[in-house]
Amino acid sequence: MQILRLAALPHKQQGEKMNISDKKYQTIYADPPWNEVGGGKIKRGADKHYTVMKTKDIKALPVKEIADENCWLFLWVTNNFLKDGIEVMEEWGFRYVTNFVWVKDRFGIGYYFRGQHELCLFGVKGNLKPKYRNISSVIQAKRTKHSKKPIQARDMIDKMAYDPKIELFARQRFENWDFWGNEVDENTPVQQTIFKGELF
Repeated sequence: MQILRLAALPHKQQGEKMNISDKKYQTIYADPPWNEVGGGKIKRGADKHYTVMKTKDIKALPVKEIADENCWLFLWVTNNFLKDGIEVMEEWGFRYVTNFVWVKDRFGIGYYFRGQHELCLFGVKGNLKPKYRNISSVIQAKRTKHSKKPIQARDMIDKMAYDPKIELFARQRFENWDFWGNEVDENTPVQQTIFKGELF
């Protein structure tokens, strides 16, 4: 398990720059801090919880340098950043193929529709075949902390994807994963990925 720091990182939130090693990853899992800024006098968006990043700065991360010639990217996006997510994926050297959906147990905010789902985009580079194919494109799981993703997503990735794996913008540490982010360090407890909770 390794905690990395990305080189040439144009974002003060992350502190030190990442030292790119020779290690290449076949699985990259990312939940970027999209620039979800709440309106009005009271902050209601992601900026209330953590420092957000502009899309151009997310694109500028040197993900190409840590991606193996055969690699998969799992990229979380909010509904209003769907276009940005595909652009980020392409800038990082991946081709968008499909997505899976997290259906939540209650409504969120929204102007036209009250959001109750979130998308994880799936992009490919090179040629890899899933280790396991019998996986649904829908996850049903309760919302917990702001922006915390359901553990079922990581379990799904562990079943179908290849090592070595890295999570970008990580907030937790898990077995057999490397990490990059300003919310994890060597003292962050390591957790297992086997899901033991409840669905709806």
